[in-house]
Amino acid sequence: MSAGTPLDALFRLQELFLDVQRKTERMSRTPDHLTHVEAAFQDARRRREEAGEKHSRASARKKVLEGEIGDLSEKLKKYQQQLPSVKTNREYGALLNEQDAVKREIRGREDEILSLEESLAASSAEVAAHEASFPAEEAGYEEQMKEWRAEQATLEAEIAAAQEEAKKLEKSIDRSLLRRFRQIAEKRGGVALARVTMVGPQTASCSACNVRLRPQLLSDIRLSREPIFCDSCKRILYWDGGE
Repeated sequence: MSAGTPLDALFRLQELFLDVQRKTERMSRTPDHLTHVEAAFQDARRRREEAGEKHSRASARKKVLEGEIGDLSEKLKKYQQQLPSVKTNREYGALLNEQDAVKREIRGREDEILSLEESLAASSAEVAAHEASFPAEEAGYEEQMKEWRAEQATLEAEIAAAQEEAKKLEKSIDRSLLRRFRQIAEKRGGVALARVTMVGPQTASCSACNVRLRPQLLSDIRLSREPIFCDSCKRILYWDGGE
């Protein structure tokens, strides 16, 4: 086929589609060494967040306990104020029992606060250590990812350009030919056109399936402007005029 034929446009369209496919796959696949970098960084971030959450939970629990102790202390104070007005020994004993129960509740909460304070001291140190080391870890991660992100941006721009060119080409190609191209491409991994490869002076093969072409078929390809299909893989055979 001479330059500028419908098959030239179709072959270019195929190249664009395959290029978009390769680059899209490349964008979705993080390089192995960066996969480990990403995992290490996310682990550092997770440990930092967990330390902060642990400290926050302990602080919140301590505030709850302090509030409960305040309420219980007020309750105890009321019981103590009631003692002088008690008239019977039975009422007096019951009131003392109530006071003892409240005191036990206060002591239980005070013991828990002491334990929490130890945890808070440890978690504060852990949070401080993570806060001190994380900026360097983040900077190292960003530095290692910088090149890959730049490549991602380049790939994205190239994909957009290829898609735009493909849209323009599609408008110039006969609809029935384009439809046949798409049907074959869907069944053949995106490769609907196969170059004719010369393997001898008068011998050629299909570049997709490597099956030798019949001499008459090769002659037809050279002379015809209509699509001719490989007898083996049924792809459209593309002859660019080269020997």
